[in-house]
Amino acid sequence: MYTKRKVFVKMLGMFILTLILGACGGAQDASRAYSRGMINRGAIVPAENIRVHEYLNYYEQRFPVPDGDPMGLDLRLGNTNIPPSGGEVWLQIGIQAREAENRIRTPLNLALVLDASGSMDASDKMPYLKQSLLVFLQTLEPEDIVSIVTYDTDAQLIYPASFVGEKKWIEEAVHRIKPGAMTNLHAGMMLGFDQVDRNFDIRRNNRVLLLTDGIANVGQVDPRQIAEDALFYNEKGIYLSTIGLGLDMNDALLSTLAQQGNGAYHFVDSAQEMDKVFRKEADGLVERVANDVRVQIKPSPVFDLVEVTGYEGAPPSEGVEIQMQPMGAGDSQVLMAKLIGSDGLFGVEDVAEVTLVYEDAFGQRTQQIGQHAQVMVANQDVYKPISDAEVRRNVTIVRSAQALQAIDQLYLGGEYLAAWQLAHDMEYELRNTAKKTGDQQMIDDADLFNRYQLTLANALGYDPEFIGPDPTRPPGFDEQPQRWDPAELPTIGLDG
Repeated sequence: MYTKRKVFVKMLGMFILTLILGACGGAQDASRAYSRGMINRGAIVPAENIRVHEYLNYYEQRFPVPDGDPMGLDLRLGNTNIPPSGGEVWLQIGIQAREAENRIRTPLNLALVLDASGSMDASDKMPYLKQSLLVFLQTLEPEDIVSIVTYDTDAQLIYPASFVGEKKWIEEAVHRIKPGAMTNLHAGMMLGFDQVDRNFDIRRNNRVLLLTDGIANVGQVDPRQIAEDALFYNEKGIYLSTIGLGLDMNDALLSTLAQQGNGAYHFVDSAQEMDKVFRKEADGLVERVANDVRVQIKPSPVFDLVEVTGYEGAPPSEGVEIQMQPMGAGDSQVLMAKLIGSDGLFGVEDVAEVTLVYEDAFGQRTQQIGQHAQVMVANQDVYKPISDAEVRRNVTIVRSAQALQAIDQLYLGGEYLAAWQLAHDMEYELRNTAKKTGDQQMIDDADLFNRYQLTLANALGYDPEFIGPDPTRPPGFDEQPQRWDPAELPTIGLDG
């Protein structure tokens, strides 16, 4: 137990560094970890806490690394063939940043703003937080500037903005952190911004890291006003990353603050989560690659764009532009687009034109990459829109997030059996996808939906396990050949 605790603390310290330097990547992936925490607690996941694009980008992707360019664009279709009568087409849009060229990071001008309210006075919160801070602060460079702010009923300046120097001050400063009473998040955040603003330097990574396990309940508590006050500093170039430590935190506020602040937002529910974030994002800490990252999708006249992750509602017929997160070295992001081909297709048809637009962080100029996704029209006895295993994996992830949203709506409407059936079918689909991809995460997700069925069965008052998979499900899933080897990168291009 002691060894596991030390590992957890070390990972948390590294994780904090990941978030602070998240200006590089600005990862937004809290939805997946938050839903896991809710399901394991036996609760219903609120639909508003599931953001599909965020849920999808929690998962590892394996896009080809660009050769020479800062960013790469990778298009992949669920099936490169389509019948003349048209049908559903899934387009996977992957964007990948180049690997780090050096391990030198920008000096920090950082404020750590830490929740010290009464709810943090727990054996699995404050002790871990303090030990993690000790580990993290020891990793800073002498020329970094750091301040430590805590907040409960009011904000306290534990350590004013100063050069890290020889680090003799660290242990005493951390031990001064004591749990208090209420949660004045706004006061703590604003004091943190003020500390960074005093030493603002465009040559530094000017950033506030806000950590909380609850909801603002004293001082300024209006989420819109809190976000507006943060935006004032964001527009000056002081960015904000957020960590949610408990299921009672204000997910919507933390997500908004991180998004407008070009920062990361993560929900932490386990040591495993610390490990995942550190391992997957470590390369993005040292070097920012791209800002103002946008993906433009323009469907061809014979295809209708009906769904895009990251776009709420039905997209306009002329296409969409999706704002992505800033990206650091080694970062990847993915979008999934669903289109419908019309009847009367012939030969080789354009599905869509996709353009990646970004600001090269090193060259300080806008660049763009454009590609066309094309399908071959061919008669087929049975058309399978997602025969490619890699695309199917990501479509299944999207459907998982959408299923969680739908289960909440069904539950609120008292349709417990329909909610249980949806969780049951989603488990079935995840296990089938796991067979084709060899992806352990799909098995873990299937187990999670199995756990969800227990919660829904409790609401029903009985276990409807005798109900089998929906007989109307499209056949043929188990007939598709394995096309995505988890040990290798997928084939580049659209014909794999």
